[in-house]
Amino acid sequence: MSTEFTSADERTAVRAEQIRAFFKETGDQNLAGAIVLSLIVFVVHKGIPAWTWQPALLSLYGVTLVRMWLIRQYHRAPASRSTEAWGRGQTIAGALSGLCWGSANAAMLWHLPVELQFFILTVITVAAAANASEGFSYTPPSCAFILISLTPAIIWLLSIGDRLHRVLALMLTIFVPMTLWQSHKRNQTFIEAQQLRFRNEALARELKVQRDAAEQAVQAKARFLAAASHDLRQPMQALSIFHELLQNELQAAGRGDSALLDNARQSAEAMNALLDALLDISKLDANVVRADRRPIPVQALLDDMAREFMPLAEQKGLRLRVRPCAATIVSDPVLLGQVLRNLLGNAIRYTQEGGVLIGCRRRQGRLVIAVADTGIGIAANQHAAVFAEFFQAGNQARDRKQGLGLGLAIVQRLAHLLDHPLSLRSELGRGSCFAVAVPLAAATDAAAAAAPEAEDIAMAASLAGRRVLAIDDDEAIRSGLTSLLQGWGCTVTAAGSVVDALEQVDAGPAAIDAVVSDMGLPGPGNGIDAIVALRQRFGSRLPAILVTGDTSRAALQAATAANLILLHKPIKPAQLRAALSAALAQKPGAGGTPT
Repeated sequence: MSTEFTSADERTAVRAEQIRAFFKETGDQNLAGAIVLSLIVFVVHKGIPAWTWQPALLSLYGVTLVRMWLIRQYHRAPASRSTEAWGRGQTIAGALSGLCWGSANAAMLWHLPVELQFFILTVITVAAAANASEGFSYTPPSCAFILISLTPAIIWLLSIGDRLHRVLALMLTIFVPMTLWQSHKRNQTFIEAQQLRFRNEALARELKVQRDAAEQAVQAKARFLAAASHDLRQPMQALSIFHELLQNELQAAGRGDSALLDNARQSAEAMNALLDALLDISKLDANVVRADRRPIPVQALLDDMAREFMPLAEQKGLRLRVRPCAATIVSDPVLLGQVLRNLLGNAIRYTQEGGVLIGCRRRQGRLVIAVADTGIGIAANQHAAVFAEFFQAGNQARDRKQGLGLGLAIVQRLAHLLDHPLSLRSELGRGSCFAVAVPLAAATDAAAAAAPEAEDIAMAASLAGRRVLAIDDDEAIRSGLTSLLQGWGCTVTAAGSVVDALEQVDAGPAAIDAVVSDMGLPGPGNGIDAIVALRQRFGSRLPAILVTGDTSRAALQAATAANLILLHKPIKPAQLRAALSAALAQKPGAGGTPT
């Protein structure tokens, strides 16, 4: 790795880290250096003039005290001086320490026998090596000490002139650059480590910025989809209601079915399919969908798939084969059914000849349910992309008949929610095989699932004669909803706000049986507030349905927290009728008495 800096900021940060590490590792060794020189003097001072060592030793202790004071100052307030100032102070102190060592030892060498000369030379080389080793993070102070402390000794050795001293001078001359080189290598390693650290930290910060930007983009997309979905659902709701009313009028007039009405209804249903898919994505992303896992006989699920998709396959001239399976699994039947419906729908849609097979096999405590086809297949480089929103292999023209590109995105989210591993095997031009692995049920659970339940689905309550309060701020929807409910035999009171609704029910001759309220209402309060206020008047069990075009996380979670039946616009009349019948079936009889 190169020690070249990518920016001035990186250079400054690395230099600051060098100084920090230097002051952390330097301290007691300064005092130790003065003590070592004192021991040298103690060993060789007999017969040596005091002027050779006394001034230098006293000066060394003074410099050492100053260095120790600077170190304490740095640890207390490192920001009180610049990095360069702290480094410059230690470099000057290192040079002065080296001068004290060099002058004292060179002066003493003149007065000593050879064996004591060897003693001094050995100690000063060890001291130089130790100084280089301990000061590798920031080298100027140690380099200054080594050069200035050893140079006088080298000059003295050369001045003697005999062979022994010249060899010692040569060895010491070689030792100095070698020591400095080793110190430089360790210093470069330290700098590289700091560069790598700071660059990794910079990458981590950049990654966090990119991640935050991606999260903001996802949130912006979710807000956009929620807003667009809400704005589209309002007119789509009115359109759906008026289609139903127009159909009733045509039948009442004896004109039968209308091709124009059928085409309009098909177009509306295509738009509804897109909005429903967006709603499914929003619900799953908002984490408001909860899995209700229980033992399921697989054959019952396969029979449902066969009844639903056999006509579609026959219409395209395809053969749909459903292999029987006697296993029992543990899953949410509704969510798993949606997974299989999306996979089967895609398989039939993208298969022009041949057939589609749905079959099961046991593997490591799980049942793998596979949907295989002989369709167009998926290229290997697109296996991950097919699970993205709005991606469709082989449909560059965005033909609406080939779907919307949201089915597999929903499948992947549902499989993750259910903890059912999802896999794909496909080859371009040779078909595809999607498989979902579902846990097998224990023997006792399988027996319970196979046994018939004592109570089946309750019969829906009749709507004839029911008094229903309809609350919606959109006049077209309110008018259409009133006509639709009256067509089912209901007595309808319509209101456009919370205050309007409360005023009308208070002035009404009788209590209401049920409430159908929009979520967003003008003025203070929303649909939830309206239902709460009405339940305070007519009892906490007053049947109520909350209708909304808002697919945001907040709206979904608010409805879930209030424990309300929630329907998303646009609602099919049959869907509304079934929900209203189910709500009334939970509370037989007329509405409650005001409390």
